[in-house]
Parts: sequence; C-alpha cells; structure tokens
Amino acid sequence: MRNSGPLLFLGLLALAALAVFAFSRGSDFDRSPLGNKGLESWLQAKGIPVVRSDPHVARAHSEISLRIIPLSIGRSEAVAPQANGEADDAGPESPIRESNRYALPTLIILPKWRGSVSTDGVASKSGLVDLADIGSELDRIGYSDFGFARSSTDFEEARPQLNPGQPIKIALYQTQTFERSSLPSGWEELAGTASGALLLRGEDDPNVYLLSDPDLLNNHGLALADNASFAVSLVTLLCGAGEKRPVYLDTAGLPLDSEKPVDEGRTYERSASDFKRFFAYPLSVIWGVLLVVAAICFWRGAYRFGPALPEASANTKLSKTAAIDATARLLRLSGNDGRMTGQFVLHLLADKAQLVFGPGAGNEAGIERLFQRLARRDQAAAKALHSSAQALIDRGHRMTRADLHRNLEIFRKSLGSIDLGSR
Repeated sequence: MRNSGPLLFLGLLALAALAVFAFSRGSDFDRSPLGNKGLESWLQAKGIPVVRSDPHVARAHSEISLRIIPLSIGRSEAVAPQANGEADDAGPESPIRESNRYALPTLIILPKWRGSVSTDGVASKSGLVDLADIGSELDRIGYSDFGFARSSTDFEEARPQLNPGQPIKIALYQTQTFERSSLPSGWEELAGTASGALLLRGEDDPNVYLLSDPDLLNNHGLALADNASFAVSLVTLLCGAGEKRPVYLDTAGLPLDSEKPVDEGRTYERSASDFKRFFAYPLSVIWGVLLVVAAICFWRGAYRFGPALPEASANTKLSKTAAIDATARLLRLSGNDGRMTGQFVLHLLADKAQLVFGPGAGNEAGIERLFQRLARRDQAAAKALHSSAQALIDRGHRMTRADLHRNLEIFRKSLGSIDLGSR
C-alpha cells in the first residue's frame, strides 16, 4: 500500500486527460436541453440523412436539400445572414444570399433562451431572452418590423397542420410567436397557434423560412407531445418529398461552395515552426501524461528490480556454479542418510521403467525387465548399474559415508552412460 500513491496519482491524471478530450464544449451544447443532437438522431432514425457544419469541410449547395441555422444570442456573431439589399454588401458568405442564388431552402430558428447550455435542466421564465433582443437579432440579419409575443400560460397546446389531413398536437413552454398584427407585408404564415404565428415564409426570399420558437426542434422540446412528429413533417415539407440529399444543420454559418473543397494538404506550405503545434494545448496534456508514465515506470523498475544484471557470459558462469553447488548439496544430504539414498535409487529406477515401458511398470517386475533390456544392449554396464543400485537399496543404511559416496558415483556414471531407448 505504501507504493500505491504514485499509481493512484497516475490513474487520476489519466482520467482527467480523458475528460478533457472526450467532452468538448461543442458536445456539451449538442447534448444539452437546448442543443440539436436529438434532432439529428431523430431525423436519421426516420430515414432523413443529416450532416453537421464542420470548420474543416466546405459544403457544396448541390449536396444538401435543406439548411437549418439555429440562431443564439450568445453565438450570433458566428451566424450573420443578411437579407435583400444588405445581402449584396455581405458578400457570397451570406446564407440568405446563398439561399436565393442556389434556390436552397433555409430555415432560420430564432433564439429564445439565454446562454447556450441549460445547466439545471429546469425551464423557468428567468432563462428567457427579452423580446427586444430577438427583434434586435432580426434587425441585425436584415429583417425588421417583426413583433413577438409569449403565451400567458406556462404550456400551450396547438394543432398546426403543415400537411392537410395530418393533425399533430404540439406543446410549448411559454410559446414564442410572431404577432400576426405586426407581420410585415410579403410574409406568409405556414403554421401557428392561437396566440400567433410560428412559421413564416417570405415572398421576397421564397426559400427563407423563419421559426419563432426553437423548442419545436431542440432536445427537450422534441420530447413534448407530438413535437417530434411536427419536426419530421416540417423538414419533409421544406426538403420536398422523395429528397435523398441530407439536411445541413449549420451551427457556424459557414459559406457554401459550389465546388468540392480544395485538398489543403497539397497546397499548404509547411515550415519548421509548425513543429510547435505538436506541443500546443491539448497535445501538451498528452505529452505531460506520457512523461509522467515513463518516469513512474523507470522509477518503479529501478526500485523494485534493482540494477541491471551482468552481461550474458557472466550469467552463464554464475548459473553453472549455482547448479554445481546445488548438486553437491543434494549429494551431501543424500549421503548423510543411507535409507533415503536407497529410496531415491529405487524411485529413480521405477521412473525410468515407466518411461520405457509405460504407466504401470514402476514396480519390482518393471525394474527387473528394465535391467534385462539394458543387459541386451550392454551387459557390462547393465551389470555395474544393477550391482551398485542393489547395494544402495539393500545395504545403503549400513554403509559408511565413503562407501555410500563411491556407490552413488558408480550408479550415477553407469546410469548416465546407458541409452534407455524408447518404447
């Protein structure tokens, strides 16, 4: 237990490193109640492919059927679409301009909750953003003069029909809608509740759709009533029936490219300074863990097993010396007790008889049969072995030490010079 401290420290360090790499902030948001991981998994389960935005991959407009852009007050700088005249000044990176250029359906989801991650998992009015902030967000992307309202009840249910004859009951907490009386001209309501409009489509930008309440598509909202079915119906309506291209869940607002992305590995010029990236965070954590592991392994090996052994030749010499000493000690022990010597010789002959004739031959008859076999091969050697063995078995306890050692030596040499053969 006294040596378990370094190992415990190493285990805790390894767990900390795993936690750093396994859970990123992006993953936290995706799997939080306000994230979109549930929408991605649900659509894929219904046979609708989904791809997510990636800063290292440029998506071509021809590869996707629908672009979904969830806005957030905390992340609004990353997604900045412009509308109408302002889209011309925004350049080709504007999602709204791209939707018009490529006739690409684009669903923009307005923000509702403060921050990007709900920590307590309990919805409350204190977490809602101000309606004025939502209006400012729409002004920033080029859409103005919208009014917003929230229901007076905590939960509101409605049955918007995106498709005729398909009644779906949705449920929303503090439903956030567009005020119908304040809708600018040129906007058509596609779905709504008693308190206001939920989904709008613009006449000037016919491929742009605005969804007022993100709880219809985020993780916790999909678990309420038939919100999940509404999400599938909405995506199917905007994509078009029979569409096989994936839905693009764009959380970064990256520009689309009509061509395949260029292979950066072929055009990137590397220099010696790039080597520093191998030691930047989070790779520095990996190198630190490896150094700690190596230090503990070297320390543990030196502390437990001691210094290195001599070279191979010295080891061989040492092993031979140890074997000679062990044999000498056994001979001394057997020489001090004649009865033990006789038993040793008898058991050894019985083992040899079983080795030659098989199990069951380790008795007096088997030993006699062994001597007969040896005599047919070398009568003199067999006679010497038999006489020395018989003397040790019958009279070993009465022999002097000199006679005992002499007979043991004769027995050893005779047994070693005879080839027992095989069965």
